[in-house]
Amino acid sequence: MTDVGDNLQTAKEQLDQLTKAVDPSWLSTWQFKAGVAFVALLVVLLIYRRVRRALRRRRPVRLHPKLQKYGQAYGEPDEEFLAKRRVEAEKIIATSSTPTIVGYEIIEQVEAVYMDGLRKPEDALEGLKAVAAMKGANAVANVQHSRGSDGKYTASGDAVVVRKAGTPQPNNDEPASPPEPRTDSASPPGDGERFGDT
Repeated sequence: MTDVGDNLQTAKEQLDQLTKAVDPSWLSTWQFKAGVAFVALLVVLLIYRRVRRALRRRRPVRLHPKLQKYGQAYGEPDEEFLAKRRVEAEKIIATSSTPTIVGYEIIEQVEAVYMDGLRKPEDALEGLKAVAAMKGANAVANVQHSRGSDGKYTASGDAVVVRKAGTPQPNNDEPASPPEPRTDSASPPGDGERFGDT
């Protein structure tokens, strides 16, 4: 019990020495008041910045009038466009990463096709199929896809017209003609046009 009493006595003596070391008249000087005011100002500014940042996060983004055309999901295809691309891609009956397509005979090579600037490899393949279908092909051979340094995917291949292997040719001695390319009012998109998420 005496140890606790001694410890308390020692702590009281140290506290008394500390209070004697601090001159109470110094607390009323202008330097001390200026220091307290400066610290209080810093605290108020910090709180103000946090409140302002929180309010700014809740507001919608305001763009400069010249940049507004790039806002609101710029580069993201809309649902209607994605549905059209899906419909076109479904016209392709087969794809292959080699020059041949197993189970099919290649009748004609229509054109080499290329897609770039898409965010997923499956989107790049779907866009490639859609472009090939718009050019009159029903299959794509030599399909390759890769990821670029910008993180976007590219796909390329040969748009071809195929028929099921073993299917007899028409009675006339001419080979079957491929389907005619579409001649809609809008021409098929070129490399990376409209089928890409640029």
